[in-house]
Amino acid sequence: MRKIQEKIRSKRKDQKVYFMIFAVLAALIMAACVSTITNINQPASVNAGDVAHIVLDIQWKETNGTNTDKQVIGICVPRSWNASQNTTMSMTGDVGGGTMSLIPDGATEPSSGLSWKAAFTKKFGIGPNVIDDMEWVVFWTDQKYTVGNQVLVNGVITINIKTGTDNLQFKPGYAMCEDADGLSDANSGYYTKAFGSCLQVTNGDGDIEDFCNPQIGIGDPSSSTDNDLITIKYDGNLDASPLSTMGDIYFCGKAYTSDGSTIDVCSQSPVSKMTSTGSKKWRIDLWPRRYFNVPPGKTLTRIEYFFTDQTGTTKTGYANTTSPFVYSFKCK
Repeated sequence: MRKIQEKIRSKRKDQKVYFMIFAVLAALIMAACVSTITNINQPASVNAGDVAHIVLDIQWKETNGTNTDKQVIGICVPRSWNASQNTTMSMTGDVGGGTMSLIPDGATEPSSGLSWKAAFTKKFGIGPNVIDDMEWVVFWTDQKYTVGNQVLVNGVITINIKTGTDNLQFKPGYAMCEDADGLSDANSGYYTKAFGSCLQVTNGDGDIEDFCNPQIGIGDPSSSTDNDLITIKYDGNLDASPLSTMGDIYFCGKAYTSDGSTIDVCSQSPVSKMTSTGSKKWRIDLWPRRYFNVPPGKTLTRIEYFFTDQTGTTKTGYANTTSPFVYSFKCK
């Protein structure tokens, strides 16, 4: 009886070993393409409304026999650029090159079943940028390229994007994969991502919107009208003043209308009290026209604001100065 039990245990142990070996081999067989962005060549600044010229050096290697795939490139830029309508891409490389096209919304990324845009957004977010007013726009090559097993291919992606009209700075995102494996996490190397250094748009409209650097106070979204819902956020972790240690934070605002008049709402009341979101972070959601009781026929051009304690005597301004934070209204 004991020998029979030992044989059963030995057989089960062998089955586990075989299963593990099979799983490893299956994983190796599944790995089809290793993708890499080896270099990003982007401008440090560009004038608003001009074309930003960006070049990516890429590599990919087939690891499971000869495969024929499209190469997929995604970019993450401010929504205000309307990049899906204002971007062109092309590829050159060891296996040839050609034009690239925006992936249609009806096409799905294979590992998630989502649209390619939604899949890139879910996988990579906005990276190191601090304002969530960015979007992924995803292109693929118009032709498939056949690459032999273990062959390393070098390529160059040329991207031209017409910028928006707003003054801003942000860190562009780039990601690469191929159409068959997509963004699968089954094995490492299917896809790659990278975020560039801060790119500044100058000589445009409005105050500069800084997506690159954490800020004490920001408005979200960065573009809205006075009739949209906006969120003002306060981050006490970045505030060097005594306000950062207070138990309650209040919003103190002055609104400017298109005819030059102002409307002050700076009383420390339940309406202006901000909501804690944890870790010294606070927010207040505003419908600006209602919050400032804007008279019919008038529109708001901007809000200047501070954050205060319950007494109103301790307050924080832009970058820990006596200057107010500014939120400007503009069409999206």
